[in-house]
Amino acid sequence: MRSILSTVALLCLATPAFGTTCEESFQKKGDFFNGAAFSARVQVEGLTVEKAFSQLRPILAREGIKTVSTDVSMGTMKAENPATAFQRALPIDVFASQDGNLLNVEMIFTLPSGVGASRDTVKKYLCGALNQLLPKSTSTNNSATPQLSSALR
Repeated sequence: MRSILSTVALLCLATPAFGTTCEESFQKKGDFFNGAAFSARVQVEGLTVEKAFSQLRPILAREGIKTVSTDVSMGTMKAENPATAFQRALPIDVFASQDGNLLNVEMIFTLPSGVGASRDTVKKYLCGALNQLLPKSTSTNNSATPQLSSALR
């Protein structure tokens, strides 16, 4: 548990270079035996924290992800891949921070020790959700993103 908290703290401190794509920013820290944290980030021009979270809620809901809590003033959203008969609920944390006209949005999917996931599938899931964020809330892209549960093995 301690190593997961350290990993998440380090991931939160890392800031992406401007122009980095979600796929380029994707990282995996940890391993099967100690737990792992997958993270990806995007920068969206002209988007606010409130708009980003209001766009992410239905994007995640389409994938069966439940939003647990949102704090716009702190720039945090907690969500989870709900528990099933074969797995426990798995946390997804979203962090958003304004940098001038750019909004940095980072999503972290954390797995406990003893649970594995395909790196490529998690990357497709995280970036599939983050890449749908639009500067204007007039429409949301309905492109399909892979099911997070299919990433688990």
